[in-house]
Amino acid sequence: MPDKFVDSTYADGVATITLDRPPQNLMNIAMMEQMNSAVLALRDHHELKVLVLRGNGDAFCGGVDLADHTRDKVSRMLQVFHRIFETMRLVDVIAVAAVDGPALGGGFELAIGCNMVVASESAVFGLPQIKMGLFPPLAAVVLPRAGLRRKAMEWILTGDEIPSSELQQFGIVNRVFPDAEFDNELLRFVKKLTAKSGPVLQLAKRAQLESYYATYEEGLYKVENTYLRDLMSLEDSQEGIEAAREGREPRWRDA
Repeated sequence: MPDKFVDSTYADGVATITLDRPPQNLMNIAMMEQMNSAVLALRDHHELKVLVLRGNGDAFCGGVDLADHTRDKVSRMLQVFHRIFETMRLVDVIAVAAVDGPALGGGFELAIGCNMVVASESAVFGLPQIKMGLFPPLAAVVLPRAGLRRKAMEWILTGDEIPSSELQQFGIVNRVFPDAEFDNELLRFVKKLTAKSGPVLQLAKRAQLESYYATYEEGLYKVENTYLRDLMSLEDSQEGIEAAREGREPRWRDA
């Protein structure tokens, strides 16, 4: 029976996928395949609103296992790795990377491939690939768009470790929590999301993703269509308006 490197749990509208290949949770091809399967399985849980991706132990993810970064395997490795982000983009949940410990190389890319990133104060990030004569493909695409281009260039070309506070300053990390309170603050953050209507969260995510690489006119057209065709047909959008007019908390039906 193959080794199990990924653990999935479901509770209260939240799926938690935990990388479990200690001590660094290095990703080999088998682990990436399991991650893809775990994310795909979310489609069978229609009650889910949020996906939390985290690491077991003292690391989020130390990157890719170099044993699978060989000339005969690297094409397959990149294909499987990048499929994780496409799958997360398509499933109807909000993906939150919970980084408590090192997130290096592919681990950093895994974090920024989620919709949001929260981190502990002591968490460190970095893209050390340049020191091995490599560069990070996904980070080369995402970081210049998500943050400042010159900072992205610096992070990728120096390979230096980056504290979570710096990434928050440049908008790559959403929230930084004290180490001792990380799990409690993560729970509070996730509850802010799960308190919202599930279908509205999904449409808000879709609207941003569909317009991200479009021109302003194309993006606005797509978002407007989503708003009028999909959002306004929901029971929850009508309930939200009525609740606001009546000065009460909405009672979401997730429909």
